[in-house]
Amino acid sequence: MNKSSPAQKPLFLNDNATRKLEKREPWIFAVDAFSRQIKELFFIDNPQYASESKTDVYTSDIFKKYATKKKNAYAYVFYPWNNHLVKTVRAEDYFRLKTNRNQDLITATEQKKLARFRVAVLGMSVGSNIAFVLTQAGISREIILADFDELDTTNLNRIFGGAHQIGLNKTFLAARRIYEDNPFAKVTLLPKGVNEKNLESLLKQKKVDCLVDEIDNIPVKITIRQLAMKYKVPVLMITDNGDGIVLHIERYDLGYKKIFHNNLRYWQKKLQVFEKEKGGEKKIAGGIIMDDIVGGAHLVDPNMLASVKKVLNRKLVSWSQLGSAAMLGGVYITYALKQIILGKDKRKEVRAHINPHF
Repeated sequence: MNKSSPAQKPLFLNDNATRKLEKREPWIFAVDAFSRQIKELFFIDNPQYASESKTDVYTSDIFKKYATKKKNAYAYVFYPWNNHLVKTVRAEDYFRLKTNRNQDLITATEQKKLARFRVAVLGMSVGSNIAFVLTQAGISREIILADFDELDTTNLNRIFGGAHQIGLNKTFLAARRIYEDNPFAKVTLLPKGVNEKNLESLLKQKKVDCLVDEIDNIPVKITIRQLAMKYKVPVLMITDNGDGIVLHIERYDLGYKKIFHNNLRYWQKKLQVFEKEKGGEKKIAGGIIMDDIVGGAHLVDPNMLASVKKVLNRKLVSWSQLGSAAMLGGVYITYALKQIILGKDKRKEVRAHINPHF
């Protein structure tokens, strides 16, 4: 049932449709967020009252006048996948509430710039963490998510989900989480994954300002960068490395001309070998990840290196990945993108090894 479910985005209802829905479906969970949000908005718009007793403020004439002015500024949002009907403030006020605690770490002008920047996250393992942290921070109000894969129980150590979502396409899972955080987000899904044709179409139509690559397939990674180079958009990537990560930034928007530190001819030769090899793709891919992406086997976490060897010797299904590293990736991609969008970092290429130490 999960696979065929069409409910991947919330529905916005008017008062009449809401009444009909509640009458027809008594099992719906109705949530009045609006009454609490009005109180929050009052203090945002009137910070001089922040230190006063909330009980006194809420019974004051000035608050009653404010609440009366705002009484019709609401929307009803229905989430079909969890049967929740939410009364909430509208998009503009929701954005102000959602980003209020970001100030003055992020100014209002910067926040609007971050929201307008459109990101495509390709691959929803580590990528689902990245997509959520980005949107939670108010970056990329319009976001594209791509992955053909479905949730397995073995994914749950690094993807936020549950047993009831096993078999659900990973883009659907990630989109639902984003919409629950912000019903006014605009999420475009590519549930059959990314390929040269659909990615070039997005880039050609200028629907994407940045690509975040979390695809496992090496030839697809190269294609992503060739297209990014052609259409001059940056590519960011996280590679997990035990408890740590490797952050890659390639600023094709600034004229960077290489792919993982090597020219295109180098990769054409690599891909020819990759295509000719039958049954040994994992070995070649492992070598590329260790040498070209991470920077050498000596930089790979020893336990990770051991798991790669077990995979190649068919003693382990797949190499090890930790949920903590996936979340760390979301944090660093979000920070890096914020610096890029706001023009604070103009390096053309970055490969940074990030390891948590106490």
